[in-house]
Amino acid sequence: MQFYSSIHQIPELAGLSPEQAKQAWQFCYWKYAFKNWQSLACLFAVGVLAVIGSKFFGPVLGAAIGGAIGGALFWFVTANVLRPHLRNYVSHHFAPTSPSAEVAPHDSSN
Repeated sequence: MQFYSSIHQIPELAGLSPEQAKQAWQFCYWKYAFKNWQSLACLFAVGVLAVIGSKFFGPVLGAAIGGAIGGALFWFVTANVLRPHLRNYVSHHFAPTSPSAEVAPHDSSN
């Protein structure tokens, strides 16, 4: 697993325009992220870390620190879990058209 600081660093989205990358990410995120046990476990960890942080550093600062750590963990796991779905989405929606796929006009003057 690798850490990506933005969706544009994910290899499956790297060659897309910002709008296309955002579209692919949003579709796959809302369709698949919350159906995966690893992502759901990380969401649970966000809450647990926020509670633990609030016990050590106070209710506001501690919850913010714990939530930030849990949020980074959630991003790390979810970005890696969604990669196969992103690959599939990009190949079906943004696949480059090859010249051989285009139909050449037929010259009937001969």
